[in-house]
Amino acid sequence: MSVKSYLLRNTLLINAGTSLLTGGVALAFADPLARWTGIAPWILYTLGVGLVLFAADVAWTGTQKNINPLFARLIIAADVAWVVGSGLSLHLFQDRLTTEGSWVVEILAIAVAVLAVLQTVGLKRLGDHHPRTA
Repeated sequence: MSVKSYLLRNTLLINAGTSLLTGGVALAFADPLARWTGIAPWILYTLGVGLVLFAADVAWTGTQKNINPLFARLIIAADVAWVVGSGLSLHLFQDRLTTEGSWVVEILAIAVAVLAVLQTVGLKRLGDHHPRTA
């Protein structure tokens, strides 16, 4: 493993761990979280399952000897989609979210945006060491 891949690899593994944790919390505590945030339990269950599956994919990608740049770009794209979706959710469902729910959505979006930026920088640092897959 090259030194240049550490940032990307470590950020992917942090992304996997936090996605697994967030998904597990959404699944285990959907009903109380729904009351606290204003997010419907079925949405929390759906997000929980999606996040657990996403975490598995990100962990698999981050543990490969040579990280496939295409897979890394797809993960970054998914993170960007999460941030955009969070912004849309805040706008479209502001009347349904509690204040705490809005904060949760905002904090998670900021965390995901930071991970996307770090993954992008890590991918760029790989440079020519890994061929581009398109």
